[in-house]
Amino acid sequence: MSSASSSRNLQIVESLYHAYAEADLDSFYKDLSPDLTWIECDGFPTPGVFRNKEEVTDNVFAVLQRDWSHWQYELDHLIDAGDSVVAIGSYRGTHGRTAKSFRARAAHVWHLADGKIIRFEQFADTYPIQSATVA
Repeated sequence: MSSASSSRNLQIVESLYHAYAEADLDSFYKDLSPDLTWIECDGFPTPGVFRNKEEVTDNVFAVLQRDWSHWQYELDHLIDAGDSVVAIGSYRGTHGRTAKSFRARAAHVWHLADGKIIRFEQFADTYPIQSATVA
């Protein structure tokens, strides 16, 4: 892969996190492939494999918004790996029912092809998140 393509992939993912931070969903979703595979890890509040924007919206973001009074991913840095980009950061949130807050380290791996995100896989320390859900 050329460095120009690598830089382009890094810019796409960087733009996605910027859109997420700004709650700009149109920009967040614009570079997702229609053939997307989105994997949320076991132990996370929204585990599973989702196959398109609608499934991600309904089964991930809507659930987090429903169950958590505050939820965010804070990006520390991105690692450019050509066709993949790795994000390192932390989730922070406050559970709606228990009012307990948490911070959990996490990594996201984004796979891209032809300027579109084709796969997302999440790796997270789910223990602090689960602990926040218990009264």
